[in-house]
Amino acid sequence: MSDQLKVAVLYDVWGEEEKEEVDAADTGRKRKVKEDREEILDALTKLGHEPFYHVLDGRPQSLYGLGKCGADLIFNLTESYAGDDTKEMNVAAYMDLLGIVYTGAGPHAHFLAQDKGTAKKMFHFHGIRTPYFATAYRGNIDHAHDVKFPLIVKPQSEDGSIGIDAEAVVNGVKELMERVEYVQNEFDSPALIEEYIEGREIYAAILGSYEKTEVLPLVELDLSKLPVGT
Repeated sequence: MSDQLKVAVLYDVWGEEEKEEVDAADTGRKRKVKEDREEILDALTKLGHEPFYHVLDGRPQSLYGLGKCGADLIFNLTESYAGDDTKEMNVAAYMDLLGIVYTGAGPHAHFLAQDKGTAKKMFHFHGIRTPYFATAYRGNIDHAHDVKFPLIVKPQSEDGSIGIDAEAVVNGVKELMERVEYVQNEFDSPALIEEYIEGREIYAAILGSYEKTEVLPLVELDLSKLPVGT
């Protein structure tokens, strides 16, 4: 590859609406929020590359076009396919099959990210500390550890913070059983039961893999404006 690359900024849409927010002067007027993909396109352009967009819209034609787009590199921003976030791994697997070079995790890592219980067991095996936990589904309990209250109960297989609200933290057996039942019925997913720990939420992004890695500056999620008690 030359220093100048043709980079396809790949993202998915499914019933997407244009985002707006009140402007900084608080005049009540609306302005379009700049999307992550636009920021990335601008940055790649400033670095001297030739970026362009490619969108996966759930149609087979958009997948076929990805293989024919002629990019040296895919900057992968997809989080779902056809509105199904469990297919995030399938997009990466598709690019692997085509031999396309892309950024971000491969299909195996995406698969593990969809199964928090298995991922936590792997962390424990490699000596990476996470809160003690257990999983429960339809009467079957998989104890990885003996857990103590307070606990936080969430879907094992959902993305991000889906399934987490003010009722997710429980302090007794009755609350725990009710929350496990809610998670199973609402998401048809095993419930991940973790010891609740107070703390800050900090993200550590890593470029590269194995011995060729670079840790980027830490980013903290500001939770100071959340309502009291959450």
